[in-house]
Amino acid sequence: MARLMWTDSFALGITSIDEQHKRFLDALNELLDAQDASGQACLASTLIDRLKAYAAEHFHVEEGYMQAFAYPGYEEHLMEHEHFLDTVRHFEDACANGGVESAKLLDYLLNWMAQHLTGVDRQMGRYLEEYLR
Repeated sequence: MARLMWTDSFALGITSIDEQHKRFLDALNELLDAQDASGQACLASTLIDRLKAYAAEHFHVEEGYMQAFAYPGYEEHLMEHEHFLDTVRHFEDACANGGVESAKLLDYLLNWMAQHLTGVDRQMGRYLEEYLR
């Protein structure tokens, strides 16, 4: 499966968030590497747990910025974060019960990340940059 590599087109111009996004992509690519190496239908739950924990930590930081600076798109952005975590949990449960292959989860993660970075995160970044630069 193709990797999602960091490019400057993903940059928001907010160093702390950009660095977290790079680490998030690294974690996602680590999952892809593990899937390729194992050849198993489902990924190890420890890898998925690590991704979920990192995502929750990162989302908390973004949400803190949005609240601190009264970002008008906060509710929509929060819903995207919640939907992401719910979807990962759904895939994880389905895989544990033999219902969904990890390739489908990884495809979802890659697509979500690319769309999120270039969509709502970019909008948030434009708003926050006047406060954080």
